[in-house]
Amino acid sequence: MKKITAVLILAITAGVVFAQELKFDGYVNSGLGLVITNRKDNEGSVDPYITVYGVDAEQYGYRFRLNGSYTNADGNAGAKFRFQAQAKNRTDTTPGGGLPIMDIGVPIALGWVKFADMFTLNAGIIDDGTWASGGAILDDDMGEGLGLLLKASPVSGLDLGFGAYAVSALGGGDNNALAGGLNKNIIDWDYAKYVFNIGYTFPEVFKLTATFRNDNDAGGSTNRDETMKSIIGARLFMVKNLTAIAEVEVDELGEDFDTKGKINFYETLGYKLNSLNFGLNAVQYLSQADDSDIGLRFNPWVSYTIGKIVPRLDLVYFIGGKVDGSDNDEDGKYGRKNYAPVSGNNKDWSVIGARPSVKINFDSKTVLEIGDVINFETAANDYYGVAGDLSDSKITNVFYVDLKLSF
Repeated sequence: MKKITAVLILAITAGVVFAQELKFDGYVNSGLGLVITNRKDNEGSVDPYITVYGVDAEQYGYRFRLNGSYTNADGNAGAKFRFQAQAKNRTDTTPGGGLPIMDIGVPIALGWVKFADMFTLNAGIIDDGTWASGGAILDDDMGEGLGLLLKASPVSGLDLGFGAYAVSALGGGDNNALAGGLNKNIIDWDYAKYVFNIGYTFPEVFKLTATFRNDNDAGGSTNRDETMKSIIGARLFMVKNLTAIAEVEVDELGEDFDTKGKINFYETLGYKLNSLNFGLNAVQYLSQADDSDIGLRFNPWVSYTIGKIVPRLDLVYFIGGKVDGSDNDEDGKYGRKNYAPVSGNNKDWSVIGARPSVKINFDSKTVLEIGDVINFETAANDYYGVAGDLSDSKITNVFYVDLKLSF
């Protein structure tokens, strides 16, 4: 009986797939890294250890993502969903602290309807990248979550949006789960998250985006995406083979901006010259807090394509920052964007890093990357290590192999 039921379910599902416009895509990403560091622990020098990490997903362990979309025959209604499984964040990240636990979630689950030829209403768990700023480091908007998103396209190239959310979604490291702390998804209307978006694309010339959110409590106990914030992005298309994106991020808007405000400027530049590609990703971090410094981050890179093989070199020089997550119990994160400013952008903190790597493109959807990440970090005080054996600097080297397969 169970076998018959399973066959019927498969047959019905297959019929739906062919009868309706149900489409799937996704990817799986994982890899292995050998971590060598001069950081000390309670046993003395930390022995080299193995960690499992996905460079593309910037996620410990692995990530499996499956996207699905459905559109009705009239093209005026449909649904979208995302199933995602990845390693759960570990509470004990020391070597031998246990294997990552599987975290299964549904970061997107929404229905949509289109009406009056220009409006689209989305309802459910929403993640929409229409107004993402697009840069190599930031590439962000105000975030969505559980609620409604009304989109309007009154003229070609113009995209307007208004979102109202009772619960914000967490970041990728937390599997984009909904923030906790709210009872039955109920929130006073004046504490909900409201997001305003505008974007305009002039084909082959430029694209502009601007997003804004209010001060809110939709982050629950996590405080995720609760500050009043705005991001403005601009991208240039008119120069062939040139990537040029500028972004401005202004956070902690409101009454406390004079003491808590942050203004960050991002630049993404890249140029393709036959098989040669090179560029620079940069950030300037400014804080309104007393005794704060200007954080400066520079990431130049160059690559060269030889058939299906692409050698590449990334460099980083960061004044006022450190490797994100590189504390006294964790050295094994090695994503390309895995750097963050310290409090007050303190100029006595810094990172100098290099990443030589080679990508092998087996086909357009299967990429194997082999690389080596070297980071030299300095702190404003004796920070790295354990009590009685602390140091104001640390060197970490990670040799890794990473595989991403899209479908």
